[in-house]
Amino acid sequence: MMHLAVSEDDIVKAESLITRVGKDYADSAMFAAAKGDSALTARLLGEAKDSAGIGLVFNAAWQIGEWLEQPAAAERFARVAAARPERPAQANTVLAQNLVSQGRWTAGDSAFRRAMGAATDGVPRLKRGIAAALPFLEVPRPELEAISADLSAWDPAADQSSGPLRGPVAGMLPAARLFALGLLAVRLNQPEAAARAAAQLEALPDTDPIAGPARSLAAAVRADLALRARRPADAVAALSGVRGAVPLSLSGVSPFSEDYARFLRGEALIALGKDDDAQRWLENGFGGTPDVLTFRAPVLFRLGDIYERKGERQKAIDAYARFVRLWSACDAPLRPAVEDARARLARLTAEPRS
Repeated sequence: MMHLAVSEDDIVKAESLITRVGKDYADSAMFAAAKGDSALTARLLGEAKDSAGIGLVFNAAWQIGEWLEQPAAAERFARVAAARPERPAQANTVLAQNLVSQGRWTAGDSAFRRAMGAATDGVPRLKRGIAAALPFLEVPRPELEAISADLSAWDPAADQSSGPLRGPVAGMLPAARLFALGLLAVRLNQPEAAARAAAQLEALPDTDPIAGPARSLAAAVRADLALRARRPADAVAALSGVRGAVPLSLSGVSPFSEDYARFLRGEALIALGKDDDAQRWLENGFGGTPDVLTFRAPVLFRLGDIYERKGERQKAIDAYARFVRLWSACDAPLRPAVEDARARLARLTAEPRS
């Protein structure tokens, strides 16, 4: 209920709801950001350096970034968490994902590399690989090649021999590694390598607990490959078996929650001129999912484009304005998209209301 009230910009109602059960540190940080209370925010950032529980600082960054759609404000909490001695791999990964959500790959990659240096497993390495392969980023080819080589050389089984890998299902990280390698191969225009990664994911026996989710990951790689080749109908066909049948143990785990596949389905439907279908996927496919922050800005831009074509002027204005806020500090290669959205906003807001 509180999340719904926050998403509807009813901060007074949201605060009254949480007051009944008591605010924790993350709630206080979120409401301070929502109200623009700089004094309280400064005090809470001070507490984030040592006295606040590190998990609550992570939650503050999540609630401010995801619920309020203020990733720049959330970044301040993520940076304080990343400077603390405890859980440095997770803290730097949180920071990296926040920066990627702002279209800031260069800074995000620095945080990913710090996370990798502090990690005892391959999770940051995998998240870095998948983030680098996002189709709406502009990661330089030499960096893509280096990241792909790093993942190719990494052996999850070797990590497992030195300690338990984090994850609710055995085999999760090897499957995610193949997924990342497949997506990176698509970005590097290596279709044979991408197809091999997909085939390996599909080859897992039905008795393997990861087999079903792995096939969904393979479908996303094949859809990405089809879109790269400008075959949107083939992308939709590849994704036909991806229906959200995610095991409960993996429903909140990226990349198994299928956010990537939903985004690609939206892209393919737009390319096919099926705006109504694409709109349904993009409007409803990213509510509270693990990668909602990562996909929110590009989803908003695409929804703005759909609304504009359909003559839904105010919806288009709202979507473009939110997109511009989220990517206001993006890297230079992504600036053209922001300037395009600004131009569309200027045109739409200048048009007389019907």
